[in-house]
Amino acid sequence: MIIIKRNPYFDNVKAYLIIIIVLDHTLSLSSKVYNYNDDFFKFAGFFMIPTFLFISAHFSRISKQNKKNKILNQLKTYLIAQIIITLYYSFVLNIIKFNLNIFIPRYTLWFMQVMIYYNLFEYIFNKLNYKIGVLLCFILGLLSGFVSFFGMFLSLQRFFVFLPFYSIGYYSKELNLWENIKKYKYISIILSIIIVIFVLNSKSYFKLDLLKGVGTYYSISGNIFYVCFKRFVFYIFSIIITIGFFNIIPSKLTKITWIGKNTLYIYLSQGAIIKTFVTKRWLVNNSVIGTILLFLITLNLSILFSIIVKYIKKGKLNNG
Repeated sequence: MIIIKRNPYFDNVKAYLIIIIVLDHTLSLSSKVYNYNDDFFKFAGFFMIPTFLFISAHFSRISKQNKKNKILNQLKTYLIAQIIITLYYSFVLNIIKFNLNIFIPRYTLWFMQVMIYYNLFEYIFNKLNYKIGVLLCFILGLLSGFVSFFGMFLSLQRFFVFLPFYSIGYYSKELNLWENIKKYKYISIILSIIIVIFVLNSKSYFKLDLLKGVGTYYSISGNIFYVCFKRFVFYIFSIIITIGFFNIIPSKLTKITWIGKNTLYIYLSQGAIIKTFVTKRWLVNNSVIGTILLFLITLNLSILFSIIVKYIKKGKLNNG
């Protein structure tokens, strides 16, 4: 049996990212209860998804796992999670009307859906020169906003919007991605700070739908060609900030490195945990303390859930 040694750097990246994602979703949902402005995504939205896609695509390329089996496992995981969360939201939390629609993902499950598409798209990547592949993905990402029927259905809008980031990660070897990231360490960090300051001081420039990739150009106010230009600017800003983010992550083992090995089930469970506390109003009156407690409880419960699932799966493999 060959044991592949994990790189702690990438586990650190994933660990910090999943913590940021839990924080973002905590702020997003608790702000509706406490009535405060949540601008965190206007900062984190520039690197959260791109970073995960860079890494996912990079490891998908070098993985020896059978592609067909991988896609089937992703599909199975998505369907099970979609069904369980739909039942939970319908009959336990009573926040939605029961409808087992597998085509419109529940809350955070859109990421699982688009990952299936990206793995299918790799068959096209393998037939293209990397320069053509990356350019094609950027063109598709920009043009997708003009297709009015793209939206939440099958997460098609998000699939195309974030496709350029996946292509960069997939062609990381040809692009010397990781070498170039370290090469431009200080430049990327300085530019990232400048961009973040600009974004936070011009709140009306980037609408949330644009950052989240859920809206077409027609659903965002303004001239559609100008909105398209904003998406182009979003791509440039995201790449710079993502490179800056990669450069501030420690490369050695840390106290949270192990979390990076368990991000999938943390991601799948954290949304339902937050919605439970918010829906049931299991929050303290103080907005600051309440938000912090909700974040810490969600993070720890989702980590515990991931450990339990991993333990159960390991037990089944050993028994099999």
